[in-house]
Amino acid sequence: MEPLSVEEAMEVLDSQPVAHLGVIHDGLPYVTPMSYVVAGDRILFRTMAGKKLDALRSNPEVCIEVSTYDPDSGDWSSVIVRGTASEVEDDDTKTATITRLFDKYDQVLGSPISGGGGLRPVLGLPRVIAVSIDEISGVTSGRGFSIRTKPGRL
Repeated sequence: MEPLSVEEAMEVLDSQPVAHLGVIHDGLPYVTPMSYVVAGDRILFRTMAGKKLDALRSNPEVCIEVSTYDPDSGDWSSVIVRGTASEVEDDDTKTATITRLFDKYDQVLGSPISGGGGLRPVLGLPRVIAVSIDEISGVTSGRGFSIRTKPGRL
C-alpha cells in the first residue's frame, strides 16, 4: 500500500458516486451509504428524518469513506475523512447543494428539477448536512515498483 497525497485523496473523494458515512447512534457505530457533493473544504449531502439525522444531532463527529476498485487489475484506493457535521440553515446553500446533487447524479436518476418544477418542493423535505473536512487521508494498492495488495489480503 502507498499513501495518497491530500490532492490525490481529494480527487478520489470528488470523483466517486457513493460514500459511506459512519456515525454513533445510541452508543453504537452506524454506517450508511450516501450521495454527496464536495464544495471546497466541505462534503454536503441531504437526508430525511431518521436514525442518521438523530445520530448527527447527538454526536456531530463523523467519518466518511470512499473507495475505488478496478476489477480487471485489482487496483484500489480508499479515502477517509474525519469531520464535524452541521445542519445547513441557509436556503441559498440548500438550493445550491440540491442543484449540485441533481447535476452530479442526473445520468443515473434523471433530474426532477429539469421539468420546470423548481427546487421548492425538494427543499421542503430533506435536511442538508455539511461535513467539514477536518482530516483527510488515503491509501492505494500500490503503483510503480511497490508490491500491490488486494482488498482483504495482506
